[in-house]
Amino acid sequence: MSAARTRRVVLAGDSTVAPYVATAYPMCGWGAHLGAALTARCRATAPLHVVDLAKNGATTESHRAEGLWEAVLDATAPEDHVLLQFGHNDQKHEHLSAWGGYTENLSRMLTEVRALGAHPVLCTPVARRHYAQGRLLRTHGDHPAAVFALAETFDVPLLDLHSRTRELIEELGEEPSRRLFTQLPAGASPLYPEGVEDNTHFSIDGAIAVAEIVAELLAPVLAGATARAA
Repeated sequence: MSAARTRRVVLAGDSTVAPYVATAYPMCGWGAHLGAALTARCRATAPLHVVDLAKNGATTESHRAEGLWEAVLDATAPEDHVLLQFGHNDQKHEHLSAWGGYTENLSRMLTEVRALGAHPVLCTPVARRHYAQGRLLRTHGDHPAAVFALAETFDVPLLDLHSRTRELIEELGEEPSRRLFTQLPAGASPLYPEGVEDNTHFSIDGAIAVAEIVAELLAPVLAGATARAA
């Protein structure tokens, strides 16, 4: 790989990854902050460009049906990395069960990225902040386990964002971890006049924190690919 080549990281996923319009502030996906976090983590001497093609509400099925997956493939060149983080919405549909349509759709995505000479990277879905009796619940069923199995089958890098974001929430604690998510009291913002208590979608602070986790886990993957291409 040429040192001067712009290295792209292309993101496909759901609302926890996606870019947001200003009227959603402070709601934010981690993809918006990955470029800065990754450039700092890699101490990059060549440009690192993040293309965020995630979308609110996306499943592994709808992402393709709405043309977003085609946009991902169009944006991807040989040696680029394509990160896949789905599951939040797939789990709401019986035909996209962890060991059924979800795995089948991700398998197809992995194959198509590799056909371009690019590098797919699987991510387990980030954790939700759902507590019961002081304990952080696991809300994604078998979908994280299915991603682990798929990464082993296809021999692709895996970023375990599910475990790392659970650790982040638990380290902060039940109440302090609210700041990672879009939570505002009534009257605090004209965008949310009645307030908002969202335990899935990140605040800017949360998106930055998760982007730093992604950068930490992804940097060695990028370094390994660069070394192999040299």
